[in-house]
Amino acid sequence: MMNHIEIELRYQVLEVAQLEAFLAPFEKLHQKHDIDIYLDNEQATLYQKGIYVRIRNNKKLDIKFNRATLDNPDLVRQDYCEEHSFALPLHEKDVERLNGVLRSLGLLSVETADIEQVRVVNNFIERCVVDKIRTSYASDCFIVCLDEISGLGTFLEIELMASGIEKLCLVKEQMQQLVSGLDVVPVKTGYIELLLRKNNFACYLLGRFVLEEDKIYKAQLFSSNSHECLR
Repeated sequence: MMNHIEIELRYQVLEVAQLEAFLAPFEKLHQKHDIDIYLDNEQATLYQKGIYVRIRNNKKLDIKFNRATLDNPDLVRQDYCEEHSFALPLHEKDVERLNGVLRSLGLLSVETADIEQVRVVNNFIERCVVDKIRTSYASDCFIVCLDEISGLGTFLEIELMASGIEKLCLVKEQMQQLVSGLDVVPVKTGYIELLLRKNNFACYLLGRFVLEEDKIYKAQLFSSNSHECLR
């Protein structure tokens, strides 16, 4: 599987009754139930940096991040990221590419095509599970995704897989126009953050991309020098 640049905007849906009319003109592609297991170490090192390593349905390993935000700790969350995907079980032909990604993120590489070795050498545990029913629709060049997230509610994602970000501003403007008129709220963080915010607030505050209204609590947490990330 190739790596891509994923451009996406996410919205929380406040008025679900509007969705039927909004989605009616689009071509329904498919509906699927995804179980995403996010891996990290006990200290939540990846989560604090904005690196996301997940296993989807025990069939795919995804590693997602934005290099600009890794290089610049003060840069806000971007609306695009690199995504590197590997079929599970891992294949020997993918080990070199996987190790290149792991090493570039300061993680330990593996000698064999074994996802369990990736877990063990990097001391990974299951940090969070996102249980999602996604219905996908085609809208011109975009994919419109209706997500029902267990424990969170209903969300819309507008996505485009691209080879670069040269037209990022134009793409985002077109995405925003697509949902204009809907009763939605932009969400500038991910589902893992939202679930941790609800279920483990102390751990959530350690994250690289907490919501703007929570940054005051994040500052207080780090100034106390006594925070712990609970499993």
